[in-house]
Amino acid sequence: MSTPPGSPQPVAPLRARLSLRAALGGLAVILGLATLPAAVHAAWPDGYEGRVAHMNALRQDFAYTGVSLENAAQKALYDKACQLKSSTACSYASWFGPSGGDLQKAADFYSPKCNSGDPQACTLVAISLTRDDNNNFQAKDARRAFSLYEKTCTTKAYAPACAGMAELMMRGQGTSKDYTSALKRAEEACKAEDPYGCHLAGEIYLGGLGTKVDTVKALSNFKNACKGSVPHACLQAAVVEAQSGAAKDPAKAIATFTKFCEQDKFTAACYQLAKAYEDGRLVERSYEKAEGYYKKTCDVGDIEGCFGLARLYEDGKVESAAGAEQAVSIYDKACNAGNNDACARLGRLYIKGKGVAKDVQVGVGFINRACEAKDADSCDVLGQLYESGNGVDMNLTKAGEYYDQACKAGIGRACFHLAKLYQLGKGVNQDLTTAGKLFDKACASGHGASCSKLAAGYMSGEGVPKDLKKAAELLDKGCTSGDGDGCVKLGGMYAEGKGVTKDLAKSSGYYDTACRNESGMGCYYLAKAYEKGEGVQQDFKMAVQAYKDGCRVKYEQACTEGGTVMFQAKFQEILDRAWESKICQVWTIVPGKDDSTKLVADVRGDQFNLLEGPFKGQTLAPQKVGVDFEKEKKFRGITKWAVPGPNGPVNFRHFDVWDSEDDPIDAFPGDLSRSPDRQGATNLVYNRGEEVVQRNAEPDKCVFPNKAPMLTTEHCSELQALLAAQLVSTCKGE
Repeated sequence: MSTPPGSPQPVAPLRARLSLRAALGGLAVILGLATLPAAVHAAWPDGYEGRVAHMNALRQDFAYTGVSLENAAQKALYDKACQLKSSTACSYASWFGPSGGDLQKAADFYSPKCNSGDPQACTLVAISLTRDDNNNFQAKDARRAFSLYEKTCTTKAYAPACAGMAELMMRGQGTSKDYTSALKRAEEACKAEDPYGCHLAGEIYLGGLGTKVDTVKALSNFKNACKGSVPHACLQAAVVEAQSGAAKDPAKAIATFTKFCEQDKFTAACYQLAKAYEDGRLVERSYEKAEGYYKKTCDVGDIEGCFGLARLYEDGKVESAAGAEQAVSIYDKACNAGNNDACARLGRLYIKGKGVAKDVQVGVGFINRACEAKDADSCDVLGQLYESGNGVDMNLTKAGEYYDQACKAGIGRACFHLAKLYQLGKGVNQDLTTAGKLFDKACASGHGASCSKLAAGYMSGEGVPKDLKKAAELLDKGCTSGDGDGCVKLGGMYAEGKGVTKDLAKSSGYYDTACRNESGMGCYYLAKAYEKGEGVQQDFKMAVQAYKDGCRVKYEQACTEGGTVMFQAKFQEILDRAWESKICQVWTIVPGKDDSTKLVADVRGDQFNLLEGPFKGQTLAPQKVGVDFEKEKKFRGITKWAVPGPNGPVNFRHFDVWDSEDDPIDAFPGDLSRSPDRQGATNLVYNRGEEVVQRNAEPDKCVFPNKAPMLTTEHCSELQALLAAQLVSTCKGE
């Protein structure tokens, strides 16, 4: 058939390409070269622009969770494919209406074409078997979907079908969970220029799923997928760029997520915002904000958002009277929609009796159901139940079998559990060599605790030559993979210079990562670093937050020692907002004499324009020269300031007091803030409520202009008011 004039010229048709591949394979054998790998199925890019554009339109309409394009925008995608000679795309009115695309109508339209062998039609039918009306993954008939993907990928070399295979392998739906095979299929699809294949490969490398964590490869794949209009990949690229590499820019990532979420109504971006606030990696942690964004995604039918919300409630990270019950309801809905992880979590809640009447048998049933559906994570959970005898009769042999099944499917945590059985000889013959290999396999797959377990041997010299440098490398790998305790140990090595060059900045960085990974000890040491200014700028507010985080995860030292820093944090807030006002004015006032009011200082931030007093006509910027704390029954925070004078610097102080025994910390700061006179025993006292400054006794050596008894202020912070009062006061002997 001839190509219509003016249409894009395709590359060799599919049959010709397959023949070419066979010919190349035969030629390689003749020449004695390695043949093309048998596993490669989507080796050639789709040469038909219209079909590529049509696949993108279908995915935007039906496959991408959280994408809700306006009808006009979605139609434009189909029209573009139609213009590029995809005749099927021109028929989109068959399934597209006022409410957007109808997945079932699309499946009905494409089924006959699939029966005739059209690869794109079979891919759409497979999508319809694994998605609900909101584009959420729902395993309605995952086995048939996988069969369609597999046949279309292996016999038609159609890259989107290979990507579909990869996704089901990653989820363990319709086939066994197999990250290694999923990565092969995803990379095949990506090489054949299918952007969703690139996205899936990026997810595997980013999560270390069955392979080593590799953020460089993850970012490269996400960027390729983003260019191919996969919106989730664009978001993930922003995450990776914000957290790794030389040019970290968390604020840019958060701005990107916020724009996509608030303006473009892309709920996957709202989900990313929720995760960011929950993890505290890109922005200051806020479980309340995380809850809000998870709700935003859940309310429009995004199961992932509902699942994230349930985790918050289950873990008690947000205050909710019915939190656990809500988690049960959400997990139940997600489980029925085919989310096996939700089934396993629901089972654990039944076993604990959390949010639902305790029923161990039902709980084990949910977990067993997920395992039988080839969800390897759930098989690992079953192994833990048999190992502990929780809800089932203890059976270490069965535990080992379930761990082995999940480990072979690429679940690093299961390899870790199995390794410990071999290490201790529980249910299996003790075999330290096998245990070591399993720990190594788990570490390579991204299970951080296994890396730290291997590091412990190199730190102690037990079973291997003592090698602190090797230990540090393994701890870094474990920390990167989410093991908080490994981060703490590595932070300690950098703090003491053991096996690595001493570096307090790196030490505090590892403590910070540990804390974000829910290590109470990491939070405690991070708090100490902020409190002392070791490796980080001294910051009492950050210290208090770290103590709170440590206390929340039950690290007792963080609970007991955090209270003593609270005052310092609140005092720091006073300093942080010292120069916020750009329109502070200070006036003399004599009660009962309105005509005595006179402007004596005009303050813009830290610039003091003085209209009266010894510095009249000058604009000065007081310099902070120190901060001290006195901690007894009464806590006292003190700042020291100086301005240049004709006879040398003029020094003065400011202080705030909190009675730690009689007043709750929330009572600080109170109404009064003080500054001792430069001469004599009197104090300048600023009343925050009345916004006036006066002396606490009859002045003996220092007076305000015109001997006014007090100054009144407008729009001033306590420091602006007190320092202005100092600078306009005239003192004897100066």
